[in-house]
Amino acid sequence: MTERDPIERLEASDGLSIEPRPEFASELRIMLDLRLRMTEGDAPSSERNEEGAKGDKAGSSQRPDRLQTLILALLALLIFLAIGLVTYLAVWVITKTDSPDPSTPTPTTTAPPPDEKSADSPGPDGSLSDLETQLTEAGCRVLGSAEAQRFDCSGTDLSNMLLDGASLAGSDFTGAQMPGASLAGADLTGATLNRVWLYAADLTDANLSGVEILGADLNEARLVGADLSGSVIQDTFLTEADLTDATLREASLTDVILYEGDLTNADLTSASLTRVDLTFATVRGVILRNAKLSQMQLIQLDFTGADFVGLRVAADWFLVICPDGSPQGVQETLPCGIRE
Repeated sequence: MTERDPIERLEASDGLSIEPRPEFASELRIMLDLRLRMTEGDAPSSERNEEGAKGDKAGSSQRPDRLQTLILALLALLIFLAIGLVTYLAVWVITKTDSPDPSTPTPTTTAPPPDEKSADSPGPDGSLSDLETQLTEAGCRVLGSAEAQRFDCSGTDLSNMLLDGASLAGSDFTGAQMPGASLAGADLTGATLNRVWLYAADLTDANLSGVEILGADLNEARLVGADLSGSVIQDTFLTEADLTDATLREASLTDVILYEGDLTNADLTSASLTRVDLTFATVRGVILRNAKLSQMQLIQLDFTGADFVGLRVAADWFLVICPDGSPQGVQETLPCGIRE
C-alpha cells in the first residue's frame, strides 16, 4: 500500500492548505512524516498503558488468592497441632491406666522372724554379728575368741553411734571419739576409757564396773543408774554430768571435775575422793558411808538426806547443809557430827 504524502495527510487532518516553497518541500515532508509517525506511535503506548492497567488489575486480583493460600496453610498447621495434642493425651491416658494405683497396697513378702539369739554372737555360718560388723567398719579390731570377744577401738571415731546394750566388756577405747554415742545398758566391765571423748554420751544403766578412765572428757554425759563400782577415774572432766542413782562403791576419783554435776542419791560407799571439784554440784541424798574425802573444798553444798556414817574428811567446809538439814556450825572444824 502506497503511503500518502505527509503534506496531504496534514492537510486532510487539520483542514488546512499548505503550499511550501519548492526548496523546503522535501525537508517539510520529512518533518511532517516524523511528526505523524510520532503521533501514530502514541496509540500503541496508550494501548500498552491500558494493558499495564489490566495487568495491575490482574495482580490485584491475585492478591486475594495469596491471602487465601496463607489462611489455608495456617488452618493446616492448626489441624496438625490438634492431631499431635490428641495423640499425646491418648498415650498419657493409656500409660496412666496401665500403671498401678499408688493407693493400692503392693503385696509384700513377710520376712521370717529372726532367731532369738544374741545379736552380738556370730551366726551358724560363721558370719559376723551386727555389733562386730558395726565396729569393724568403724575401724575397731576384734580381740579374743567368739566366747570372750572384745574389741580394740583405740583412736577410732564412734561419734553418735548406737551401741545400746552392746557387750563391750574388756574392750579398749583409748583415745576414741565418742561424742553423742548411746551406750545405754551396755556392758563395759573392765573396759579402758583413757582419753576417750564421751561428751554428752548416754551411759544410762551401763555397767562400767572396774573401768579405767584417765584424762577423759565426759562433760554433760548421762550416767543415771550407771554402775562404776571399783572404777578408777583420774584427771577427768564430768562437768554437768548426771550421776543420779549411780553406783561408785569403792571407786577412786582423783582430780576429777564434777562442777555442777548431779550426784543425787549416788552411792559412794567406801569410795575415795581426792581433789574432786564439787562446786555447785547437787549432792542431796548422796551415800558417803565409810568414804574418804581428801584435799577437798566443800562450799555451799546441800547434803540433806546424805549418809555420813563412817565418813572421813580432810576438807575445807563453808556454808554446808548437813544431812539433817541444819547448817554447819560456825566454829565447827568438822561439822555435821563428823568425827576424825
